[in-house]
Amino acid sequence: MNTTQEADICPCCNRPYDIQDAPISPKKASSKDFEVFWSAYPKKTAKPYCKEIWMRKKLSIDFVLPALKKAIASQDWQKDGGKFIPNPSTWLNQGRYEDEGMDYDALKAKKPTITSRLGVNEQEAFDWRCWVYPDSMLIHPTWNTFPFNTWPKSLQQEYLNSITK
Repeated sequence: MNTTQEADICPCCNRPYDIQDAPISPKKASSKDFEVFWSAYPKKTAKPYCKEIWMRKKLSIDFVLPALKKAIASQDWQKDGGKFIPNPSTWLNQGRYEDEGMDYDALKAKKPTITSRLGVNEQEAFDWRCWVYPDSMLIHPTWNTFPFNTWPKSLQQEYLNSITK
């Protein structure tokens, strides 16, 4: 039976976080809480200074750890093998644990359309069609509501040829 809860799994790599259970609602900052934070933080620089910041700001692991989990899973922290992970002292000093985090749905890759793959601007395509085929507005007054990918293939190719010349 897997004892790791879903909340303890990194959403980007599906590995469990390497952290100890956080104590429940400490009254003040503690060295034990800092050690939990330190073991979870992926970049290990300036530990004494970080501990000083932790104690001065009276941080709680209950508050900081969920934010750290979100940060670890963020695209910025995953990019280039962790090249953009801030030093822990910077993260603590700037109060980055108060950041709202990432919208993971926004990170999902959208399926490319013909217009995005080809770099077609819908408005420019519409203008071209009005200029080249002005009668089409009389026959189909709402044809501009049809996106480029619904145009007949021959018309699409004609437009693409016109913008690549």
